[in-house]
Order: sequence, then C-alpha cells, then structure tokens
Amino acid sequence: MLVPLLQDLLRRKTVAEWLQLCAEADVPAGPINAIDKVFADPQVDARGMLVQMPHPTIGTVRLAGTPLNLSATPAQMRLPPPLLGEHTDAILKTVLGLDATAIAELHQNGVV
Repeated sequence: MLVPLLQDLLRRKTVAEWLQLCAEADVPAGPINAIDKVFADPQVDARGMLVQMPHPTIGTVRLAGTPLNLSATPAQMRLPPPLLGEHTDAILKTVLGLDATAIAELHQNGVV
C-alpha cells in the first residue's frame, strides 16, 4: 500500500527536482542511473572508473574500474575477464582437489 503512494508522489517531479529538494533540505541523495548515464557522470570520469583493457579475443574492452582508490596501495586492473572455461581445470584441481584423471573424465563426459 505504501509503494503505490510513493510511486504516485515521486512521479510528480523530475529526478533533478527531487535532487534539488533533497539538497535544500540537507538530505544526501543521488539518482539511480541506467548504465548509459553511469559512465557519463563527471565523478565517474574523475575517479577513473572506466578502464580500457586489451582482451585476447575481442580487442579492447571497457570495464568498470575498482571503487577503491587508495593512495598508498592503489588497486589495478591487471587482467581482462576470463574466457568461458579458462580457469575451470585449475579450480577443479585447487578448490575441489580433483586429480588429472578425474578432470579428464569430467571433460570426456561433457560435464565441463
């Protein structure tokens, strides 16, 4: 019952108008952006949140950068997203403790 009331109320003003009213009332607020607007935000650019990185099969990819910007230990994006199945065997071995025979059997049976 509360949700329809709030929806009706919130539709009466634009996002910019609500943000202005919140700012005037000293209420912290920000918009919920669609992805196209997220990376158009000046703060995102200022914080270096859009990272471009070479990918082994599709050229350059654009990725969301790390939200942590620490001066003494800055985070870095070192690797592109993995290819499908790229780390499967390593995970089966190191996390599940499977040996080469068990992993080969999983591949042979179409499990992985």
